[in-house]
Amino acid sequence: MAENAKQKHPIGLWLANISIALQSYSGYAVSSVLVLFLTADISQNGLGLTVTKAASIIGLYQGINYMGSLVGGYITDRWLGIQKSLALGAFITACGYLVLFFAKPNVLNVWAGLIVLIIAGAFFKGQISSLVGALYSKNELSRKDAAYSIFYMFTNIGSFFGPIVAGFISDKWFATVTAEGEIAAYGYKYIFLMVAVVMFIVCALVIVLSPKWLGDVGKYPAAKQAAKETKSGKNNSGQLTKTEKNRIKAMVIMFLFVVLFWAAWYQTSTSFSLLANTMVNRKLGGFTVPVPWLTSFNGILCVVLSPIIGSIWLKLANSKKGDLSIPTKMGLGMIITGGAFITLILGIATLGGVTDGSRKMNLIFVLLAYFLLTVGELCLSPIGMAMFNKLAPAKYSSLAMGAWYLSFFFANLISGKLAGFTDTMGYTQIFGVIAGVVIIFGVILIFMRKGLLNLMALDEFDQES
Repeated sequence: MAENAKQKHPIGLWLANISIALQSYSGYAVSSVLVLFLTADISQNGLGLTVTKAASIIGLYQGINYMGSLVGGYITDRWLGIQKSLALGAFITACGYLVLFFAKPNVLNVWAGLIVLIIAGAFFKGQISSLVGALYSKNELSRKDAAYSIFYMFTNIGSFFGPIVAGFISDKWFATVTAEGEIAAYGYKYIFLMVAVVMFIVCALVIVLSPKWLGDVGKYPAAKQAAKETKSGKNNSGQLTKTEKNRIKAMVIMFLFVVLFWAAWYQTSTSFSLLANTMVNRKLGGFTVPVPWLTSFNGILCVVLSPIIGSIWLKLANSKKGDLSIPTKMGLGMIITGGAFITLILGIATLGGVTDGSRKMNLIFVLLAYFLLTVGELCLSPIGMAMFNKLAPAKYSSLAMGAWYLSFFFANLISGKLAGFTDTMGYTQIFGVIAGVVIIFGVILIFMRKGLLNLMALDEFDQES
């Protein structure tokens, strides 16, 4: 079946886009202040934890949260179906945020809320990503790439606004301010209440709009649907073919590189925020930029740069040499990401060895680092997400996207440990190690591109359809 590039996207894509935007808004609102909440003094409505302890908690929570996507993907494929899973995930997420809002500020109560969020995460992230791919047939490669680019843009619209509102709530609207204008206590817990309301709205949207906007897409478990097609003769066998096995091998190999990338990227929620909070001059005139707003900078850059980078891929595709391969794009993304950490090292060098906060580095270094980090992210993340959906056997669609998010489990564990080391070894040493690793492995990935493309066998999708 020939692909029609001019064909409109199905309306179900907009349900996925709205849902991921609101979920991302909520998640980034919380993650942008979580390390600050954990390390702020108890008198300031924080927990008063050390940087090492706080970074370990965040790394463990985020890691287990993404690991749950694999379990949730299996349950979704076998018994629930995507639609029911999304409604359940949104509802439990809202409940988790309510636990954090009502809980007294201590480590045990915070973990109670985080555990609820871990359970919720198993039923949402992988499934909403899988839903995008389920709206298109296997051979609609270009339309599926375009759909994931739009989906990724909406993700970052949410990630842009979430930290901005969180910054207002914690530092302005619900903060206690002294007569001198200094913040005596932050309004962190009200962020949890705000995002709980947002996730209840997501749950309602999924329940109300799915029958009309999605129809049967994602309504039934993928494994049962595949079994029915096998019995009716639409599929020749329930067993994996040689091509499918090779594609899974390619996914496993790419998985390892993706883990390294995200381990670097997730420094944005730990060491980047801590660095910005103590060693960066965030004053613009008489206004001090809240730390969470810097996380928003990544979100708005994604929204602005996504169509630009997408147009670059299209121009390359229409050129004589053709578009860059998936491994090449992802390898370039890792190399550019390494450049972000080198930029921060240069900024720290301007402090002349003074790292106690008495001297401040220019904000431009952080903004440039976020710019490079965003370009690297756009070269890797939407490309990798679409790749996992394309290569996965149909009956394992949600499980495969769970595997994509499982990479975040390992990445967050590594990232949390690395952020903790900044307190003892210093930012320059840790950022130098991160830069070296992602650049070297980015180069290795580019050199491996031919072997990986042979395993992916993307040119066979037309024949399969």
